[in-house]
Amino acid sequence: MRLPALKLLALSAGILLGFLLGSAPLSGQRAPSANYENDKKVKLSGIVTRIDWVNPSAFFSVNVKDSTGTIAAWAVEIGNPLDLQKDGWKPTALRIGDMVTVEGIPARGPRRQAMATSVVVARTGAKVFVPSNKKAVKAASQPAPRWPDGHPRLGPPPGKKGYWGTPSSTVLVENTGVAIPMNRDGLLANITDSDKVAPFQPWAKAVYEYRQRTLFKDDPYNRCIPPGGARHFQNSYGFQFIEQPEVGRILLLLGGGDRNWRIIYTDGRPIGHKDELVQTYYGASTGHWEGDTLVVDTVGFNEKFWFTNGGLPHTEALHLTERFTRSDLNTLRYQVTVDDPQTYTRTWTGGWTIQWVPDEEIQEYFCEENAESTFIR
Repeated sequence: MRLPALKLLALSAGILLGFLLGSAPLSGQRAPSANYENDKKVKLSGIVTRIDWVNPSAFFSVNVKDSTGTIAAWAVEIGNPLDLQKDGWKPTALRIGDMVTVEGIPARGPRRQAMATSVVVARTGAKVFVPSNKKAVKAASQPAPRWPDGHPRLGPPPGKKGYWGTPSSTVLVENTGVAIPMNRDGLLANITDSDKVAPFQPWAKAVYEYRQRTLFKDDPYNRCIPPGGARHFQNSYGFQFIEQPEVGRILLLLGGGDRNWRIIYTDGRPIGHKDELVQTYYGASTGHWEGDTLVVDTVGFNEKFWFTNGGLPHTEALHLTERFTRSDLNTLRYQVTVDDPQTYTRTWTGGWTIQWVPDEEIQEYFCEENAESTFIR
């Protein structure tokens, strides 16, 4: 059996750590924990010179004069355009030439970049690009829609629109009932809690802790690599089931990524043997119904992606068993069992719930390279 590539990384992590901490570039799709120092603040005032309203992040550039009179250009990130548009904002809320005052969180390292928490335009006195304070109105509970054969529909009811949106959790940990302090990116508040996350083998724990300490900067998702495994159920841009019982398959369309999708075969074919499959980002999935729960087995993963936020490692031996249960119209319970004997000492299970977004189509999110390097030369 060949040594998994990640084990080689674990063996050399100590040598590479110091070098990588000082050399990795930032990318437009990096987790906020990797890009910004959340415990620091910065305040900027200056003239807007450029506005870039594209995925994955909208930016504007502002010329800031320091106490010596020197002018320096800062890149200010204001969020994803899809989220901004949902809150009613357009790029025309700001004009080139506007004087603005920005409060925000500075980027890690020497880069002149910030994530805005407040942007005030001097000519109007208005604060722009603020998130909506409207609280979602919880729809009245209704039964899950069903197919004529009695199985729940995982997509919209006939004649309706909708998709599955924000998950209740954006991290995967073993379901032990023990709270583990970490942020939405999966960054632990205390690295010593790593033993509580999953039953790691020693090499896997070393890789996980290395990824934590280096703030996920080696995450392939930063380079627009597909979010395989359980990770595509952790993004805020949703997903959609297209059920095709007449041909024995379900298409799973993903809102986070570049028009990515999975195929789940429900025609009764056996689970593929991992040694006979071409390893891919999404593996080979077969599904069957157990009562009202769709059970999906997936094998045939490659090692080129992280299968969840937070840096949990895996090898090509990874086997995921996912359970999708639509308990009512508005709620989908997602549970996943992780079986990778090369990475973990035993199988383990975690999960979360996901809410239905009615009367809307899933929006397409594109990963594009518009990092701050295009603003600051």
